[in-house]
Amino acid sequence: MAETPRLVYVCEGGDCSEKGSVELHEDLKATLHERDTEGKIRLRKYPCFGGCAHGINVVVFPDRCFYSRVTADDLPEIVDHLLGEGPKVERLCGKVEKDVEQITWDLLTSGF
Repeated sequence: MAETPRLVYVCEGGDCSEKGSVELHEDLKATLHERDTEGKIRLRKYPCFGGCAHGINVVVFPDRCFYSRVTADDLPEIVDHLLGEGPKVERLCGKVEKDVEQITWDLLTSGF
């Protein structure tokens, strides 16, 4: 049975886009293309998580990692985590309100 790929969502709502999320998504896409040779990671855009004040937000599902204030400099550590080559990037976690995280997990679990 094939392993379920991890889903990585980059917020592209207004606030995150103004902070560079479109470019960050492209940088992450290029990095994953180089490093994820087995195709374990699926990268997607997300309209808005609701954590606007803490953007750029990147969510890893089903891991329940809600990374905030992400910059291009953070991508190597995030990709290491995604590929099982490094720990969760704790300094980027816990920035948004817990209810925002919970709503995100509820929506992603529901398949919405």
